[in-house]
Amino acid sequence: MHAKLSDMELRIVARLNKEIGKDASRLNRASVLASYYKERLQAYAQTVTTINAPKQTALTTNLSQLEEEDAPNGSPYKSAFQCQQQVCESIDFELEKLAQFAGKLKRKLKECQPVLDSVAEDAQQVRQMQRLTHYLRLVQDIQEISAALGNAINGKDEAKLVNIYLTLYEDNDCEHSVVGRLHAVQARSLKGFAENTAIYWHKLIMARLSSEFEAVLKSMRWAHVDQQPLNHSPARDTAKAQLLAEYMFLIKSPAEEQARLQSITPSIVCPPISQVVQLLLAPYRQRFMFHFTGTRQTNRFDKPEWFYTQILNWGKETHFFVGNTFQPAAMRAGKLDYNLRLEFMRGLVQLTIEKLAVDIEQIAQDEILFAHLLDETLAFEAELRDTFGYPASFPSAISVLTQPVYLLRWISLEERFCAGKMDDILQAETPFQLIDPNTFEDDLKIPRCADQFMRLLDAIKDRYYGLIQPGHQLQFLQLQLELIDSFRRRLVQLHSSRAVPSIPVLNAINYLVMVLREWGENVHYLHLHAALAGPNAPEINSVFEQPVAELEHWAQQLMRNLATKATNEMKAKSMSYRHDVWPTMPEQNSREPFILSPSGGEMFQVLVTLLHNLDSELSANLFNQTLRLIAHQIDDFMLESMVMNTKFSPAGASQFNYDMTRNLFALFGQYTRRPELLFKRIHDACKLLTAARGTALLLLETLRSNQSAEEKTKPLRELKVLSMDSRRCIEVLERRTDIKMF
Repeated sequence: MHAKLSDMELRIVARLNKEIGKDASRLNRASVLASYYKERLQAYAQTVTTINAPKQTALTTNLSQLEEEDAPNGSPYKSAFQCQQQVCESIDFELEKLAQFAGKLKRKLKECQPVLDSVAEDAQQVRQMQRLTHYLRLVQDIQEISAALGNAINGKDEAKLVNIYLTLYEDNDCEHSVVGRLHAVQARSLKGFAENTAIYWHKLIMARLSSEFEAVLKSMRWAHVDQQPLNHSPARDTAKAQLLAEYMFLIKSPAEEQARLQSITPSIVCPPISQVVQLLLAPYRQRFMFHFTGTRQTNRFDKPEWFYTQILNWGKETHFFVGNTFQPAAMRAGKLDYNLRLEFMRGLVQLTIEKLAVDIEQIAQDEILFAHLLDETLAFEAELRDTFGYPASFPSAISVLTQPVYLLRWISLEERFCAGKMDDILQAETPFQLIDPNTFEDDLKIPRCADQFMRLLDAIKDRYYGLIQPGHQLQFLQLQLELIDSFRRRLVQLHSSRAVPSIPVLNAINYLVMVLREWGENVHYLHLHAALAGPNAPEINSVFEQPVAELEHWAQQLMRNLATKATNEMKAKSMSYRHDVWPTMPEQNSREPFILSPSGGEMFQVLVTLLHNLDSELSANLFNQTLRLIAHQIDDFMLESMVMNTKFSPAGASQFNYDMTRNLFALFGQYTRRPELLFKRIHDACKLLTAARGTALLLLETLRSNQSAEEKTKPLRELKVLSMDSRRCIEVLERRTDIKMF
């Protein structure tokens, strides 16, 4: 009945035993394996057939050819082809055997299927019994661990107690604990039973460790008024406290995974504080509640600095000791990213948050008390950051004051204070007097009112800089922008009423623009612009872009008016110079040097005085801009009102050229490197008026001809006349008396 199997069949049987094994539940894989091997056999057969068909044909042909050839020449090839043919036949034979075995296996599986169907129900029951056994074993483990904890809870070996608890619960995903093994199991009742058991024993163990920890702290004279733990705690007590702290960090409760944040107010929530830190804070909380709640004389609304100072003193006395003593315990317990020193400071700060949350409503009703509380709270926050490195992301006392109703009151208070301060600044005795020039560069003229106003804006920034939420900071930024606009309007009123001249106002505007541009590149204000513009903003600009543009527009207008006023004063003194005897001026003795025309002395003297005063009173950048405006207006005036309304003899043209190039240009040369660039038109006119008569005639003939514009401008470029067109050049040349008009 049992025929002897071939080697290949034995290998196939071994492979099937390996795949199915002795597990009855895996018999259903037999049909899968049969289908799998059938597909592979068909694939092999198709591949071999495809490859061997042309080879077989070629082989037959080659054999026929070789038989016709001489035996000595064809025998090696014939032998090789015969060997290949035998290999192909062997492969075909083995494939046929595999196909036959596949048929036998299929029939065998079909015969066994009724047996598999008959034991399937029993196999399912066996699997259910296995799961039930595992379930009951877990229940037994929980009960045994609970019994062991019950025996160890009153013992003296805390390490054993903690280790037993860790076999019950360590982390939700820890496979070394019972609760961790149940994390991915769909057994709600069993998981609930295990977690409730862990929560129950966690409370008992934590209560015992906490009582022992409190006793050790008491022996260390922790939080004692007269003693400092760092100097007076015995080393043995410190070591015991560290060990107990490590145990409390190690044992966790499943309930901690869903622990809620502590809600102080609807808008203020704080993360839960660890048990170790709570025990360290307990005596300080008790003393804080004793002194700063109820009817104690130390609990005063007008003295928030008392409890702020007390918190800071407690922190300075203990925070280093807490970090150095208990941080290693947290590290050994696996809390690598846990800063116990800052956690302790957070607990102290939370005392102030809880107190302010109770008192703020009554304090906010009194504006003076509220303003004083703001100042003290901001000072407290700055001290926390500077002394303890308190992170901005931690809960802070300022969060009480940034609740919507109190934040609006804060901003309103700041606005009223700044408005009053601006009135005081501008109504001072000498608000536009320049501050000490030794403090800043001489080129920058800073009126006292502008400096005080910018300090006021900077003080507002310092007060809201520590706020965490960008939305709160943007509200204060809006206040700053409104104050800048208000200050600008007040300057406009003072200038329009002629209470303040243009120069002091220009200096004030210039300083405001300079500082606002610098602030606009500050990281703080760039972040605010990003928060204001949103993440999809094409580019980041200055938040002060609009007020700077408005101030610059007004400054340009004032500088134009200032330049016009200066030019008009010069024009008023130019009458005698413009009506001098330019057409009939006699030739200058070649041995005598040129001197300034006597008729222009008064005009140039006024101009000297004006430029000197502007240079000494205006900031350097403002003076440079005003100087260009004045030069441009003088350039237009001298050309239109002087050159184009006067005839010039050769001597008169030479004298006018001397007055312009050696006096006017030299006067402006004291303030700029190349003054001729400021008077391009009058400079070109002087070149045309003083050119040789023959050159002037040829040039005039060329300009009047019908040549192209390029041909006409070529001789002008040779004379370096670049700022006037051909028509204007003709008009200037016609001002010469040595050229007759036809």
